Amino acid sequence: MSFSLYAWQGACIESWMGNQGRGIVQVVTGAGKTILALYAAKELQQQLNKKLHIVVIVPKTFLVGQWKASILSHQKDLGLTRDDIGWVHGNHHQAHNKPVMIYVVNSARYTLANILQQKLQQHEPVLLIADECHHYASEENHKIFTFLDKLPEADKKHYHALGLSATPQVNGFETRLVPALGPLFYTYGFNEAMQQGVINQAVIHNIELSMTEEQKLLYAELTARISSTSHRLRNLVPYLKKLKGLAFFYAIEDLCTSKNETIADLARLLVSLYHQRRAIINLAPQRLDCVFDLIGLLDHTSKIIIFGERISQSEELYERLKRRYPKEVVHYHSEMGDVERTLALEQYRSGEARILVSCKALDEGLDIPAADVGIILSSTSEQRQRVQRMGRVLRRQEGKHKASLFYLSLADTVEDANLLEEGIEMVQEGYLSYTDHFIHPVYDELADTLTEAVQKSKKPIPGLQALLDQGRVRNDWYEDPAVLQAWKNQETSPVKRRYYSCMRTLALLREKS
Repeated sequence: MSFSLYAWQGACIESWMGNQGRGIVQVVTGAGKTILALYAAKELQQQLNKKLHIVVIVPKTFLVGQWKASILSHQKDLGLTRDDIGWVHGNHHQAHNKPVMIYVVNSARYTLANILQQKLQQHEPVLLIADECHHYASEENHKIFTFLDKLPEADKKHYHALGLSATPQVNGFETRLVPALGPLFYTYGFNEAMQQGVINQAVIHNIELSMTEEQKLLYAELTARISSTSHRLRNLVPYLKKLKGLAFFYAIEDLCTSKNETIADLARLLVSLYHQRRAIINLAPQRLDCVFDLIGLLDHTSKIIIFGERISQSEELYERLKRRYPKEVVHYHSEMGDVERTLALEQYRSGEARILVSCKALDEGLDIPAADVGIILSSTSEQRQRVQRMGRVLRRQEGKHKASLFYLSLADTVEDANLLEEGIEMVQEGYLSYTDHFIHPVYDELADTLTEAVQKSKKPIPGLQALLDQGRVRNDWYEDPAVLQAWKNQETSPVKRRYYSCMRTLALLREKS
């Protein structure tokens, strides 16, 4: 292969080929799963020594363009040209007559299965690449695989499949995805990718926000009503007593259409109460204050992505940041027009803008440049979403030290206090709290020690307090003192030299404590 793959990609392709070209790979976002799939197809083509028909299934329309761009950027290696690629989505119903066909799943459900069945029965080798394959475990999307039920056993040897996802284990994984795509045969996670330099290392800052007294009262009232309504509903529907978490909530949603009016009314009330309580958590105004103050303390050259859950909240933050940082901020969400969204991403890609305020639309699949900083303004409890957001910030970027990921949570609520359920060995985690300023007990103790030493020395450091305020929300004081000394030596700005000198002193104090 003239293109140099990462070691993990080569090992993964070898394992896939050993599994007769079938299976699912779990790959951390940003590690290169698209390239993996394209070179797996090339390897399979060479082994078969005959024409291979490649079909790529994607969940969203914009991914069609990204796959086309990836293929064309490696067209010499892959032996493909622009004319070899066809695509089907929305109103674009191209004939299925190209060596590579890219389908959005909505356009593939009712037509693709028959086409693939015909090709396989004609003994034409087919490779189906299922991008973000966790989407295809649903009853509706799984219709793209119905050809397998009708296919004679002898013809199945011509069928090859590769499922790609950072989070493939969903409801229906074993019963739908594995029979259709093959087993999970390779996993490449955060630790391996960081150790091998495929993605950047990171520090997670979990930031705890305090509720106001008014919020506490309203939250407590809603929680009490949720408890009593849930108790009544469980007595009427006993199987609910065995369910917890999302399984319980999904069951409640189903009961909203129950023929029993009492059950349906209680279920609808309970869903409404849950949404009202979640709104208190997600829309707490202190989230906006925290993010606004946080950005003011970060390096003014940082590339920042902000992830939100509510468009209204993201818009409010965008307008506020735009006044503070004119021409440096863009926004991206589903209610914007295609042209407006494309322009926003282009401004961010080019560096014209350095802050991107998003709402859900960036969570999965969209290829955007790496950021230095990710800020989770608000989120759901789904680990899948959080893993995807981490991947956005950890994409490899030359010259980048460590990525920072800030996760905001409201104290004394059902919201998780930590971004991740389980820690990642290679990822440092820190804890901050915020009222109208940031507090980090360990850092603050070290900073006080430094301040006292400077005062006693009677050799003031210009702007010391501002430098310490900046360091509190950055990663630098975690670094090796020798690394900080090297960074200081590289700087020409007197302010930055003083900053790294302070951080080096704090790092030395940290090592002694």
